[in-house]
Amino acid sequence: MMMATLAQRHGGGSRGLRYTNVAIALHWAIAALILYNLASGLMRPVLPRGFFVFHVSSGITILVLSVIRVGWRLTHRPPPPLPMARWEHGLAHLVHVLLYIAMLLLPFSGWALVSSNPPAGSPGAVWAAANRPVPPPPAPTLKPDTTSRGGPAGEGKGGGQPPRPRGPTMLWGVVTLPLIAPLNEIGRTAAGVPEQRALHERIETFHALGGWVMLALLILHIAGALKHQFVDRQRELARVGIGRTD
Repeated sequence: MMMATLAQRHGGGSRGLRYTNVAIALHWAIAALILYNLASGLMRPVLPRGFFVFHVSSGITILVLSVIRVGWRLTHRPPPPLPMARWEHGLAHLVHVLLYIAMLLLPFSGWALVSSNPPAGSPGAVWAAANRPVPPPPAPTLKPDTTSRGGPAGEGKGGGQPPRPRGPTMLWGVVTLPLIAPLNEIGRTAAGVPEQRALHERIETFHALGGWVMLALLILHIAGALKHQFVDRQRELARVGIGRTD
């Protein structure tokens, strides 16, 4: 009854309490990608290596979809909020704003992280590869080690030699990710590599902390939605396409 009364008050019947189909599609697409990125990023040390392969692609997709979502939100009036205490409304609004900020800043920092390496083939990249700490050689074996990417022991990754230069980052294996030129160009010369490495570490720290902040915001957001749905019985989930509002 409360839902119907609120919908009639704002016009549009029960559909007046529901987000638009575009907003709902963006909501769930971004949510799925965020969950994948949080899992693949925060749990990277314990997950299979292949699980991380699309982390960057997913992050850039989140950034693009979030920009579209912000534009859609600014040009399409959202449904009215459900009845709730003033403090709940204020907290929900704050969490929503912070989520939007995180959905933009976190993937952008990941893009910046990828960009903060010397340009491929530049003197800075050559110097960085030559001065990268060399891992100790593997223990001797009776037969060639063919498990490393470079083939027999002593070649390529894990064989006591500097790793091969990184190729371009591909988005979903199809499109080359353009790098942020000002960050990438810092390390073009050998003199700029130390500064770029320090910047890379700062961005990496920000990105890692941002992942935990995003996780905390998601927990608050989900807890609030479930509270309205099952404690207040307000059909909160119907507003984002799960169930009916009437």
